[in-house]
Amino acid sequence: MRETFRIKHGIILEKHIEMNFGTDKQTKQDLNLFSKQKGDLSVFDYYNRTKTKGGCLELEMLMESPSCDLNEINQRIETIRFISDHQIKFDFDKDALDFIEHYLNQNTDILRSNVIDSSLTWLKNKIKPTNEYYIITRGLEYLKGYIQRLSILVNGFNQAEVPVFFINLIQVVRDFEALPRIKKILNPKHMKFSSLELSRLDNLIRSSEKGRVFELLRLTYQLDAYMSLAETAGDKNLTFPEYCESDTPYLNIKGFYHPFLEAPVANDIETDSHQNLCFVSGANMAGKSTFLKSIGLCLYLAHVGFPVPAKSMRCSVFKGLYSTINISDDIEKGHSHYYSEVKRVKEVALQIKDKKNVFVIFDELFRGTNVKDAYDATLLVTSGFVKIKSSLFFISTHIVEVGHELEKLDGTCFKCFRSRLEVGKPKYDYKLEEGISSERLGLTIVENEGIMAIIEEVVADSAANV
Repeated sequence: MRETFRIKHGIILEKHIEMNFGTDKQTKQDLNLFSKQKGDLSVFDYYNRTKTKGGCLELEMLMESPSCDLNEINQRIETIRFISDHQIKFDFDKDALDFIEHYLNQNTDILRSNVIDSSLTWLKNKIKPTNEYYIITRGLEYLKGYIQRLSILVNGFNQAEVPVFFINLIQVVRDFEALPRIKKILNPKHMKFSSLELSRLDNLIRSSEKGRVFELLRLTYQLDAYMSLAETAGDKNLTFPEYCESDTPYLNIKGFYHPFLEAPVANDIETDSHQNLCFVSGANMAGKSTFLKSIGLCLYLAHVGFPVPAKSMRCSVFKGLYSTINISDDIEKGHSHYYSEVKRVKEVALQIKDKKNVFVIFDELFRGTNVKDAYDATLLVTSGFVKIKSSLFFISTHIVEVGHELEKLDGTCFKCFRSRLEVGKPKYDYKLEEGISSERLGLTIVENEGIMAIIEEVVADSAANV
């Protein structure tokens, strides 16, 4: 655990104790959580329907903050579900919110709140308008409309029946609207600011109440993020994960799929209490990597408190998620692909040692070396992992002989993706089955691409030109 502070514009807005869920850059890249460059598919974009820049940043912050604090996770889920169930709507006036922030952040002098100075300032700007005075007047007009909309929203709630997020929002809004000068301008009969009202309100907002307005903005942006998640959940028919308190790792997902696929094939997975290593086999392109990414994504999203792409999900709470799906050599450090794999396994082992209860995914262990070394290393590592009963492992490999050796050990389940040849072409149904797959279609795929025919033509042309 560690104590953290949320700071915006130099103001401490929130302090809380964070239950740290471990993950890393490699895992986030494997799961495509965020775009590396413009145009890339990302899980963030899949969920992002925010209307404001602040809402987009809050959604990103939520996605970057997985937790192993079940209370925190459930509070997020309750907020999203409440918005969905009650069809909560709010007019996020992006331009108004941007202008309010611009007004709050300007460094011009605060207007003096006495009659003479306010009148003189108003008169000077009537004769020769300044940009500074325009920002103040427009900012306060926008702020008035914004508070009015928030007031209508929260006054429609029964405070005894709303999630913690909305309790906080209601309290902050009501505390703010109870201020005498704010209460006055929220009166439906109030029309236009007088010069004195304008000066006094600017003095109030930018001197003593700036932090409170920023807090209102933060909660509004969080609402935007939560509403984005609720909208995505409804449109995509996503489900809210459930959690169990268990002494052993547990995972049960029905009808899960990868959200990037246009016509995904859904699968089910459930681990028994005595099984902590799932050995996944299958031919090239049969679906192993997509399956592992889908599992990892559901597990990560469940610890963020987001709705997941599945019909149902129930799991124990883990303290970390680490994957190795798309790893490469490191030219700068002089590491080969195989050495990078070995270093990665060591990194994950150290995380397991530190956190104890970890979810681990390895896709094609030790693919960067010869078959003999890959077999020996894979068997050595997986035989060790299966003894760590506090963590859950999903490991795929082409080396099915490792699976046959693991059958001799307790704690391993075996899943596979079958494939077949039809008229000389590989066919896949992408359905997860029990057992170990021994199909080898790599050579068939090479032959079907006509590579040898191209090579023979090149050889023939070279011979003809000699």
